[in-house]
Amino acid sequence: MASFPLQSLTGRLRDRRLARLFALADQGFQGLGSIAASAILGRHLAPDAFGAVGVAIGAYYFVAGFHRSLITLPYVTEHRDHGDVADDRRYHSDWWWLNVAAALVLAVGLVAIAALVQVALPAQRWLAEPLLLGAGITPPLLAADFVRRWFYKQERAWLAALVSALFFVALIGGALVAATIRPDAVAGALAWGVSATLATLFALLLLRPAAPAASRAWRRFAPHGRFAGWLALNIFPYTVYSTATVVILIGALLGPGAAAVFTAARTLTNPAVSIVSAIDSTDKPRAAAALAKDGGPGLRSAIGNTRRTLIVLTGGYLALVALFAHPLIALVFHGQYAGVEQNVQLLCAAFFLFCLNQPSETLLIVLRASRTMFVTRAATALVTLAALVLAIPHGIPGMAIAIAVSQLANILLLTIAERHALGRLVSSEPTA
Repeated sequence: MASFPLQSLTGRLRDRRLARLFALADQGFQGLGSIAASAILGRHLAPDAFGAVGVAIGAYYFVAGFHRSLITLPYVTEHRDHGDVADDRRYHSDWWWLNVAAALVLAVGLVAIAALVQVALPAQRWLAEPLLLGAGITPPLLAADFVRRWFYKQERAWLAALVSALFFVALIGGALVAATIRPDAVAGALAWGVSATLATLFALLLLRPAAPAASRAWRRFAPHGRFAGWLALNIFPYTVYSTATVVILIGALLGPGAAAVFTAARTLTNPAVSIVSAIDSTDKPRAAAALAKDGGPGLRSAIGNTRRTLIVLTGGYLALVALFAHPLIALVFHGQYAGVEQNVQLLCAAFFLFCLNQPSETLLIVLRASRTMFVTRAATALVTLAALVLAIPHGIPGMAIAIAVSQLANILLLTIAERHALGRLVSSEPTA
């Protein structure tokens, strides 16, 4: 009898109607933690050091894109019915160890890039240290991201939110320690690495992955190899215009001061991307399930619901940020970055357009149309590069406008790609 209330509570926590709320809480803790930590560091670090922290995090997001393509997306979009407990544990554990191996390889790759910059690019030599910091925080941050995905696959979104809550507390604590004891780029970046490590260790106590089995893990991955390979190629053009990594390009074009200003402005607008990530955590698996159950019409319906949700949530948030940009900047940075209100407002428009791209890309990923997505991303990257180069004389405002223009082009390209992919799906479906 005593177990009945516990089973009832567990069932309610798995309810799909609550899953999105827990996903929003999950990303809320991630986003608010980053805002608070960035605000603390932005007040106490010199602009060049703060810009270096922003580039380090941007470097992490750069390699995280490859990890997402090779590991996360094949894992979360593989529709799989629950089996027995032992088989489920082996399945998730195999993907966990694939995640660990990929994270270590990507960190080594960042170290190699930092060494190349140090030797071959004297004018951008300042980028070497933040790239090394990015390599250091990459494995723990990727591990923390994966354990949350594991909870989502188990339909335990509330535990993903709990992990992010721990990350939130640890990140703010780490930023306060860095600001008080050692206000430099190394300590600032370590706040992210240490908090991710603590959150991951807590999750692993609950998940308890099985011992690694390399051959079995490879067999899990092999059927996704072609799809994952094309997705990985998608990262190269995506890096050019992603809101998380474009700071590296801006820093290379305009210097560390510009990277610091962009990081400060992005701090206020970035929660909109967190909203997208929250919805994405539940809606990609849901879109895959809708396709498996109801075919093209089910997928279109799921994507339409996601798009309407994003318009309301991200549009509402970014409108408020644009309207109250001046008091928000004063509150968050205590005058350290006064005068960037216009940059924030321009970035609000750019980030809104960026957020609207997610539903179309979800559709292409679920349909395994990764080659089509590569074409749209490559074209968008070319538009972005041209716009950013033309915007150099206009500083950060010009960069923000360039990003908005590139995202508008991306929406148009994805609209065409979405119709093409759906048309191929309809033509391949058997007629009644």
